[in-house]
Amino acid sequence: MTSDPSLLSWNGVRLFLICSLLTAMTNFPSGFSHTSVNTAVHKLNEYLNSSFTERYRPLDHEEVSLLKSGINSAWYLFQVIGAMCSPFLCDNYGRKVAFAISIAFMTFAGAMQMLASFTPYSEVLIAGRLIAAVFSPLSDAALILYLQEISPASLRGTMSSLYSTGYATMCLLGMLLGHEGLLGHSLSVLLFVPVIPGILSTAFILWMPDTPKFLMLVKKDKVAALKSLRFFQGYLPDQTLLIDSMEQHQKEDSAGNNNNEKKEESSSSVMHILRTSHLRKAMMLSVAAAILTLPFYPILQSSTFFFTDMGVDTKTSQMASSLMMVVLTVSSIFSTMIIDKVPRRVLLLTCGSCTVIFLTIFAVAEQMHQQSMALGACFGFVMAYGIGVGPVIWSIPPELSPLADRSMMFCFVYSIHSCLVVVTNFSTIPLFMSIGAFSFVVLFAIPSALALVYLLICLPETSGREIHVIINELKGFVENKEPKANIISSIA
Repeated sequence: MTSDPSLLSWNGVRLFLICSLLTAMTNFPSGFSHTSVNTAVHKLNEYLNSSFTERYRPLDHEEVSLLKSGINSAWYLFQVIGAMCSPFLCDNYGRKVAFAISIAFMTFAGAMQMLASFTPYSEVLIAGRLIAAVFSPLSDAALILYLQEISPASLRGTMSSLYSTGYATMCLLGMLLGHEGLLGHSLSVLLFVPVIPGILSTAFILWMPDTPKFLMLVKKDKVAALKSLRFFQGYLPDQTLLIDSMEQHQKEDSAGNNNNEKKEESSSSVMHILRTSHLRKAMMLSVAAAILTLPFYPILQSSTFFFTDMGVDTKTSQMASSLMMVVLTVSSIFSTMIIDKVPRRVLLLTCGSCTVIFLTIFAVAEQMHQQSMALGACFGFVMAYGIGVGPVIWSIPPELSPLADRSMMFCFVYSIHSCLVVVTNFSTIPLFMSIGAFSFVVLFAIPSALALVYLLICLPETSGREIHVIINELKGFVENKEPKANIISSIA
């Protein structure tokens, strides 16, 4: 007898809707803001130019592009600060508190940007964006922990993939509303759109309970943990036994660790990861997988600019950017349907290889002035990314880490990834204006190919396997047989 609800049951559908709502609340401030301004790129450029013109001097085209590239890169640089603070807030004050704080401050930052658009002080708009950047990784970390800790083992892959699907959907919404015929005629209106949903999202988070795992293992509140489990999964058999097993599992795990190790992990988790061989290897594999996502961000934020610079007219460029988000959303939904049925290693390596091929085709086609082929290559890249790169890579850090290190591993990899995005994002537009689309080969295709080789050699399969078996493989131990999943494995 099991406590796991079926996805097609009422409790499974209810859990799916809750997880979808959580991922929408998390991704709306960042995904919508990125893509809506990308589609309405000329409105943002006009605002930045008028801001400097009124107080200093007009900016030429290259200066505006460089400033916009700097703003985009600063988002990811400031994410590093938030990412390193996230484990402390999530582990000490709870996933709910971290979630509520992050959404509330991102809403406040959105209001700042909207108000700044009525003034010539672009610095206020930039400051609001940077505040949102600091709290964005906190909301991402809280979301990932919620998706994993409120879901049964049989549905964890599906629910975790909603992180990528929700981001794609919010990006699509931003692309569509960013058109001049809808909301793109006004930068102030675009910046105001996330504010009201942010207020409602904060209220919802304050109303819902924390995760069952945090309430049981940290707060030691069995009654609250059971209520939380029933809130998210409904009333099912064996839920009381599941809570008891969770408590027993914690006692056994604590007895197996010595006090010095626990003290070291709590005081210096980053150093613990770097000094422990299998954790260091897990970190390197996670970063290698994250490298595959790097070309997605300049395409997401500046695709309209790339297309117009290639000679495509503005309306066609905007339409192509929006259609790419449609393809990304459909691909992500398809990935959600298959992610628990296809080995994740195969999915990542296959789709990652396809992204490298499409980036190379894009570069060659742009140099040959084949606009249609270049656009088609971008669509192919987005499809491959949506199916097997975006939905997979952020499940790798927690799947390669023991329970005590999952939060820090995720945030550490997130920070490294943000630094890489800063470097590549800041370089993409200037290099694109200098050597064209071959900048994507230099910055993305070659590093991605090297990362794929490393993943092919070292990445273990994680789909359908127990976490401790995967970790033992990283340590160099091979087990002939894996224990059958039981009720304790559902909370691992």
